[in-house]
Amino acid sequence: MKNSDQENTGTINFYERYSSHTDSQILEILKHQKDYQENARNAAVKIAIERQLIYSEQDLLSPEYQHSKNTTLTLFPQLTNSYHHQRLVGSIFRFLYVLSFLPIVYGFLKYAEGFIDQTILGVCTGLTWLLLVILLKKTENSFILLPLFGILIFVGALVGFKIASNHPIRILDFVIFIIGMLLSAYFLILVKKLLQNKPENLDKD
Repeated sequence: MKNSDQENTGTINFYERYSSHTDSQILEILKHQKDYQENARNAAVKIAIERQLIYSEQDLLSPEYQHSKNTTLTLFPQLTNSYHHQRLVGSIFRFLYVLSFLPIVYGFLKYAEGFIDQTILGVCTGLTWLLLVILLKKTENSFILLPLFGILIFVGALVGFKIASNHPIRILDFVIFIIGMLLSAYFLILVKKLLQNKPENLDKD
């Protein structure tokens, strides 16, 4: 399929989706057109002209329709585009899923060494984390973050104690441990903020 055909198909798909939008929703898309795919923008323009919300595409050159993305760097970004919001949330959850396998792998390694108690602890911790993350994604209930933070603190205390008990302390292990803990805590806080601050228009793309 040629690129022009793909673009036309994409525009038609968005046109069908946006046809049920209210006039205010269409205007909102046009006011933030730079946050959208070209096909989505083209579909919104076509609908706006048909409804006489604008007279031509040239109307979009006015300051009213020249809103740009917020480029301010923040520790916890607030996204107004639901497409980017969903992509970021999905990426964070994939990271949280991967974290659950670390204690499970640790448990199996300890099983090979004959430490059954550490095997059970590692596997149970990993499975509990995984189930909580799945439940969080399904329900979007921020309360589930509390036991996740509890597990993170518990694992951090165990690993930190083990690293500190080594003499001499291996600096590289300590640095990796700190980075891992901070990164995990950051993503838990970030996913909490993203779930609590969803974009109003969930059809943005």
